[in-house]
Amino acid sequence: MRIEDLYFWLDKESTPTTGGVKIPSFEFGITPLGPYENAERVVLLLPGAHKISHFKSFSLFCFRFEHNFSSLLIPDALQIPKTQFLSAELKGSRYNVGSGPILVLDRRTIKVFGFTFEGDKAPDGYFFVGRGPNVNHDSGVKVPIKGRDTTELISAMTERYRGGQDIILILPEEYDIEHIDWLAIYCYKFRVDFGHVTVSNISQRIPPFVPAQKRFDEIDNSKVEKWPALTLLGNDNRLNFTFQLGPPGGKKGYAALTASRPFKYVWYVNGYLADVYLKRGSTYTFIVEGGNDKTTSDFYNPLYISDDPYGGYDRLSADEKASVKIHSSSDASTHVGRLCVWTADSDVNPDSFSNFVDFRNSLDLKCDDKKAHSFTFTPDEHSPSTLYFNSFSSYNMGYKLHIVDELPALEDWTEEPYDYEHWRLEKLSHGSLAASSSLLIFPISFIVLLAPALF
Repeated sequence: MRIEDLYFWLDKESTPTTGGVKIPSFEFGITPLGPYENAERVVLLLPGAHKISHFKSFSLFCFRFEHNFSSLLIPDALQIPKTQFLSAELKGSRYNVGSGPILVLDRRTIKVFGFTFEGDKAPDGYFFVGRGPNVNHDSGVKVPIKGRDTTELISAMTERYRGGQDIILILPEEYDIEHIDWLAIYCYKFRVDFGHVTVSNISQRIPPFVPAQKRFDEIDNSKVEKWPALTLLGNDNRLNFTFQLGPPGGKKGYAALTASRPFKYVWYVNGYLADVYLKRGSTYTFIVEGGNDKTTSDFYNPLYISDDPYGGYDRLSADEKASVKIHSSSDASTHVGRLCVWTADSDVNPDSFSNFVDFRNSLDLKCDDKKAHSFTFTPDEHSPSTLYFNSFSSYNMGYKLHIVDELPALEDWTEEPYDYEHWRLEKLSHGSLAASSSLLIFPISFIVLLAPALF
């Protein structure tokens, strides 16, 4: 069973409260946790400047219903793992081998500061680690340089290192810092030690090695044919922007545009997935049609403008809200209007379209019979260069507002109809909407869950 609005949570109390701190995960980002199936490990990075020693409990916490599913008390005397410098530096009598301090970052990661080596002169030189009292060919192994080598392909150093570059080494699994006695610059072909440093007296509090984690926004999209980016310029011909809901557009759409995991619906601006340029000193009208039904988060979407790229202000803890500056009003829930949704047939595959416009032309626009809401926004000299439009209720629905002194010299274009009445007339003129159709009241079905029943 998937639990709604569940997060990893840190709190300064012994049990979680809404005043605690949400910990984003690599797998789901700032959005609620999804399923983990036989996960070998879950790696979490504390947001901002927070330290684990500042908290009393770590929990799985349902923010919406304020329910604690599991907690772990953090001891007052918790010993935090620490990095450690080796007691000596690299030194050698050949090819100017040397270094500054050498820092053990974790059990398999070593940072060599100020590395020097005439690799352009030395034959077949490698970083080399091993066991035993002396540097020995048969008891050692080559070590890859991070960003240069891989574990499968380690090449000899042919560059000259003059001391202005720091080197990071990743040790093989069977040669962690507790199981090596020396680090050398070694000629593998002729079995010559160009210089080395002894590794000894390593603390038991060295941090564990954690493999590089892939966040959702770092997943390789190189094979995805992304839709061309669309930009709306806030010029004299476009001072009004209408915000409606629509599907995120599969792998090619919102996910590729923003490098984040989208909500079920995202904001369409004037009928498009687009970023927006606004000119300082100009006044714009924002028309909000994201739904005002508080009984469902899907269709209750007040629009707000802030410096936070993720949105979902209603789901933020007190600590998170304190770090967000809202630029559209003092209350993020103020700007809420009727519901207009672009919908797709169930058999439509967004990834089969080569661009967003073609995809959008396959959608139908449905609106309820309530009123849209509008408000004005005038960016000024104090406005940041990048702001974000988002939903009060859910994460990852909006995108960027670029605030500029002068609009970029991009070729402008005219949107296809997105206002419901104009869109309907356009459909009628092409015979794709029955002439007897009237304004459609969007149907919504509900399953009501009483919060205590979840637990």
